[in-house]
Amino acid sequence: MTDHNALIEKLGREIKPVRRIWPTGLRVMAWLAVALPCAVAASFLVPRGLTDWSQPGAKLAILQIALAFLLGTLAIRGAFTLSIAGRRTLSWKALLPIALMWFGLSVINMQGNGTILHDDDSTRCFTFLMVVSTPMMLLMIASLRRSRSLHPVRSLAMAGVGISSLAVSLLAFCHPIHLHVLDFVMHLAAVVSIVALTILVGKRWVALDK
Repeated sequence: MTDHNALIEKLGREIKPVRRIWPTGLRVMAWLAVALPCAVAASFLVPRGLTDWSQPGAKLAILQIALAFLLGTLAIRGAFTLSIAGRRTLSWKALLPIALMWFGLSVINMQGNGTILHDDDSTRCFTFLMVVSTPMMLLMIASLRRSRSLHPVRSLAMAGVGISSLAVSLLAFCHPIHLHVLDFVMHLAAVVSIVALTILVGKRWVALDK
């Protein structure tokens, strides 16, 4: 087409208005306000009890919940920030101390716990984490799709860490205070699975169109 004015006019008619992306803090709050209730609702689909907060070690468990929730919120914020080109976000090194503190408290919680749990108890933990993370995962992918990302794998990996951390914090409300080693192994397996699934499912939808 040699008529540039006609080309400009044609493209102008086809251009659709672009909706401005909300500020990152507002996006995080809005996502949490929708995702957490959906995750709680999903938790009713699996067998679960309630935590007995009168047991010894309850304060330690509450601290673990706070650390998991903080890690999850910061990771979700990082995922949203990474999706905007040119924005600086928290690095993995900044989140690592929180993750190590949570891991250390989990190890302390397992010491001296002689309670024998059956394999199906640990399997229920894995199932719970996967079920409650599913709506959060879908909502996160839909949210990141609004802005897309130059680095979809990094954004989705950060999102997966955030989702799994929030799922772990929810699990603490319906889990015995003290951990068994096999229980903890299944928790970690669920975290890895959630991160991997978030990347695999979301990569196609979050990546910038080429």
